[in-house]
Amino acid sequence: MDLFKLRPFDTLWRALGDHFQNPRLRQLFGRYATYCGSSPFQAPATLMLVAHVEQAGVWRVEGGMARLASALETLARGLGVNFRLSSEVATITIQNGRAAGVQLAGGEEIAADAVVVNADPAALSSGALGLGVARRAPPAAPRSLSAVTWGLVAQAPTADLAHHNVLFSDDYPAEFDDIFRKGRLPLSPTIYVCAQDRHETPGSPSGPEPLAECFLVLINAPARGDQAPLSSEEMTSCQSEVFGRLRRMGLEVGDTTPLGLTTPATFNALFPATGGALYGQATHGWKAAFDRPGARTRLPGLYLAGGGTHPGAGVPMAALSGRLAARCLMADRASMFPWRRGAMLGGMSTP
Repeated sequence: MDLFKLRPFDTLWRALGDHFQNPRLRQLFGRYATYCGSSPFQAPATLMLVAHVEQAGVWRVEGGMARLASALETLARGLGVNFRLSSEVATITIQNGRAAGVQLAGGEEIAADAVVVNADPAALSSGALGLGVARRAPPAAPRSLSAVTWGLVAQAPTADLAHHNVLFSDDYPAEFDDIFRKGRLPLSPTIYVCAQDRHETPGSPSGPEPLAECFLVLINAPARGDQAPLSSEEMTSCQSEVFGRLRRMGLEVGDTTPLGLTTPATFNALFPATGGALYGQATHGWKAAFDRPGARTRLPGLYLAGGGTHPGAGVPMAALSGRLAARCLMADRASMFPWRRGAMLGGMSTP
């Protein structure tokens, strides 16, 4: 009964209709499907739980997300770990039927008792890390959302903005139909705006003159960065639509090229074989959560971690996946398995 209460066989959008008559509230809570790169019209209603989790509070890393990686590096170096940064891996080597290390693009081979891959599982199944590994990798899965982002320096003296802001599309079903079925940028996208210089209280930073502020602007996009990168015509039309709406809300965006433009092709270059999908596979249908790869693979000695594996995308989830991979690796290398405590009914008490 508890399983059916989670409503895994209903879509999130349909289930929200049972709770909200106001279509804008339905659209607001449907936004949670995009937290795992999915469409609210295809994702299971189970994702309603995300709103309940957020009621307990949302945490951020002081100094930015990069501080988490920095802290892990400091801890690892203290334990004797060596880091080889900017070293492209060409192949995961296999010996005697198990992962035996990696070969770098320059030809150098590094032997290992086990290999943990935190790339997207699609990099394995596509053969990007060797055909031997591809035959034992998880199969390719439907891709989640990608994104187009702009970094802006702009003035917004009249815009009533908080730190996080969402400008919803007037036609929500059409937006996700454009992305997932038609494979194109939405004609009327939902726009996320992060006012990076504003924190707890809405309102423009105070000062005698309007101040230039830093903004991150994001829209959802199809993950086709490896197959059909966005054309200049598509980007021009999209940017005109997005920046026009930003200006109407009081964000004075200049005519100069925005800073830090990223597209699905940019993300695909960072995460090969993904097409720019930012959340691994899409969470569509009741089986999607169970189809996400776990830490162990069919190749002994090869383990998976990262947002494309269980339990899912996002910094907390990816960190948990690393912990699960480490736990599996250590358990598989143990000389004996731990014995669970047990009790015998009617047995004699012993020390």
